[in-house]
Amino acid sequence: MQIVLVRHGATDWNLQGRCQGVTDRELSEVGVRQAEQIAALLSSESIQAIYSSDLRRARQTADLISQPHNLPVLIEENIRELNHGALEGLTFNEIKQSYSEFLARWRTEPAEIQVPGGEKLTDVAERAWEGVARIAERHVAAESIVVVSHNFPILGIVCRVTGTHLNNYRSFHLDPCGITRLQRNGANAWSVTHVNSREYPPPADSPL
Repeated sequence: MQIVLVRHGATDWNLQGRCQGVTDRELSEVGVRQAEQIAALLSSESIQAIYSSDLRRARQTADLISQPHNLPVLIEENIRELNHGALEGLTFNEIKQSYSEFLARWRTEPAEIQVPGGEKLTDVAERAWEGVARIAERHVAAESIVVVSHNFPILGIVCRVTGTHLNNYRSFHLDPCGITRLQRNGANAWSVTHVNSREYPPPADSPL
């Protein structure tokens, strides 16, 4: 089984460098073009199901991907983005000014620290894994499933499959509409073949 994880296209807040979290922004014009490009790329692949988080930017991306395949978009709430709480809508400089102590800890130990008014990264990674595992259980071997999600849920899944500690999630990078591919060979045999549309494992000189 192949799970094709797609980060949603860009919103205006992505382009402005604002924390977005669970704030329900729509795709920007740039994001729509990104989603259309990914939809065209995936149009030639055999895909049996398409899932999305419940947030609009993911659903819009999934809707565009689904059109060439004439498939419905199924909602999986567990793959929604990290709740950024009090940080939602803030730029990096605004966070640095108002939440400098949190930011200092987040840079070194993000896994267990709770975002002010929001979630812990460990909790997001766990629920995202539960969501993608539940999706996989609904389908048979040899199927290819598209799952449109967000930055931190996908990073949490990649860290789990590759054995990377969540504190080191920055080892991986996801662009808007970047594609990450998982292979499932049996209930507990998962592997990552591509991260952000690049083959994994990356070469030694890769920026990943």
